[in-house]
Amino acid sequence: MFKRLKRMVKKSIETPKDVSKWQKRLEFAKNQYQSELADMKKYQEYYEGTRKVQPDANRGTEPTKVATNVRNIVYELIESQVDSSIPMPKIRAIHPEDDELAKKMEKFLENKVKTCGLVLMNDAEERTVPVVGGDFMRVEWDQTRGLHSEIGDLKISELHPKKVIPQVGVIDFDEMDYFFIQELMTKNTVKRVYGVDVSECSNDAPEMTDEIKGASVNEDLVTVNTAFYRNDDGGVGIFVWCDYVKLLDLDEYEARYLDKCAKCGATMVNGVCPECGSKKAEKRKDEYEEIVKAIEVKIAGTDRMKTISNTEEVPMVDELGKPVLDETGKPKVTIKRTNKKIPYYRPNVYPIILRKNITAQNRLLGGSDVDVVIDQQDTIKKLGTKINEKLLKGGSAVTLPEGLEIEKDGEEFNVIRLRNAADKSMIDTITLQPNVQNDQAYLEINYAWAKSSLGITDAYQGKYDASATSGTAKQYSINQAAGRLDSKRTLKNEAYARLYEIMFKFWLAFSDSPSEITSTNIDGTAAHDQLERKEFLRIDSNGEFYWNDEFIFETDPTSTLMQNREMMWNQTDMKLQSGAFGPVGNLETARAYWMIMKANGYPNASTVLDQIEERIAQEQQQAQMMAQQMPQQGGMPNALPQM
Repeated sequence: MFKRLKRMVKKSIETPKDVSKWQKRLEFAKNQYQSELADMKKYQEYYEGTRKVQPDANRGTEPTKVATNVRNIVYELIESQVDSSIPMPKIRAIHPEDDELAKKMEKFLENKVKTCGLVLMNDAEERTVPVVGGDFMRVEWDQTRGLHSEIGDLKISELHPKKVIPQVGVIDFDEMDYFFIQELMTKNTVKRVYGVDVSECSNDAPEMTDEIKGASVNEDLVTVNTAFYRNDDGGVGIFVWCDYVKLLDLDEYEARYLDKCAKCGATMVNGVCPECGSKKAEKRKDEYEEIVKAIEVKIAGTDRMKTISNTEEVPMVDELGKPVLDETGKPKVTIKRTNKKIPYYRPNVYPIILRKNITAQNRLLGGSDVDVVIDQQDTIKKLGTKINEKLLKGGSAVTLPEGLEIEKDGEEFNVIRLRNAADKSMIDTITLQPNVQNDQAYLEINYAWAKSSLGITDAYQGKYDASATSGTAKQYSINQAAGRLDSKRTLKNEAYARLYEIMFKFWLAFSDSPSEITSTNIDGTAAHDQLERKEFLRIDSNGEFYWNDEFIFETDPTSTLMQNREMMWNQTDMKLQSGAFGPVGNLETARAYWMIMKANGYPNASTVLDQIEERIAQEQQQAQMMAQQMPQQGGMPNALPQM
């Protein structure tokens, strides 16, 4: 008690003014967002199979009991829509001279899909998005990540919508002046990430621990509050605090901050100032980077390169300012450092991306699937409970004469002591068989309504569909359901396209080393390359440097098929049978077929392809030998036979 009182006194005395300002903004925004947060919690409970039902819609009275038998159609219908495929990037260059660069960037982002954990993130989003109506993806640059030869790498993480508190009354993130992110961290993690000791802090948002088992009693957990905002210049700023302690305050979040000498301002090298030898450093914003060696820069609008050096030749002059000449009378020159600088790239975008379920007017998040079928789910709970009670209360009843009892002694037979023969005729059993047909029929009707509302058919779920009398009809039913769900896929593709764009911009802003790229050639062999930030540097007609980010970011519509190897193998088999590769049985046809199968990752395809190549080489060698023997055996075409 005394320790808590001491913290409260210290908090009231030491809370900085800027922390208080952002605390008030967060408190106001969160209070206005409570109804949306409550809906998220309710929708998640329905997905997890809660036994509760909603209050009576007419009377507003709370239910007096919970369901005893829950058929969780919310879970079933949402899991039916799960799509594990990730929309792969497709980059189009706006300028024709950047076509090859766009292809390299495409391969670079494809690699990041694997290394940044997008597969697991997508799996979580496939549930969160339809349940609560949307989800967020966050892009960061982590200086501790990357390969051995790289300095930092991209970090992509999923943010549940309950962790993101928007500015009140604004439903477009790009138009917000500010928004907040609340995340749980241990006190040691806070110190490691921000370098600030928060051991005296307490968790000022205890509701963040409610849904995590055991978290509420863990005193090492604290809530880290992050505010992203637009600064006066239109850039992105960040303010981070924990309880009453300020952790980070940067007016330019996406600018370069380097360790500078606190005495002379020079850039520190391995913790030591190269100019004055001081070890005292401080973070300072850096607008430009110096050219330390000659680089090749592409001239904007052309394929021509221009060499930019950090030195230039200048005429030597004497004390009077006259040029110094050599023995031949030509002016002598000296090499002078020019200190040419290149401006650092800034994305100027908020580092989170919203993925909506379905578009909803005047709402930040999209529409929730749970909200669409919640009435049907409640009705099915009530009917399931009613059926359960009817069947469990049913059974058999025994009729006995008044005053007659059955003696149960635990043996094989029970004893009934009759007073006369008439008592025996009055002993009988009655079977109580409840009728639940109407209940079951109405339950199935509500289930059908729920599926119809979401556009899901039996064929789409892989169940037996009596309406599909042929394979073509079944495929049509699946396609029809897929068409109903096409809007969700479109929003997913748009979200990933935006993600890839921000990933590229953060890489362009913070990468200082070449990024390794691995890909597969058309013949199935591995290809390796590098992507460097300097490849995007341009110089315009006025001699000004700028960074080329003028690309169109999309997703490949065929990526779902390309990620399904088995489907690709089947499609290739069909093309072979239709004669697309040439006559079946021909070695050249077989080579083309197995080359495609190797590119699609078919097991042992490379071994089969090598054998086919060897057989083709043998046939070509035999053909050459036969061609050489023909003139020797035939002689001159019009020669007389020898006698």
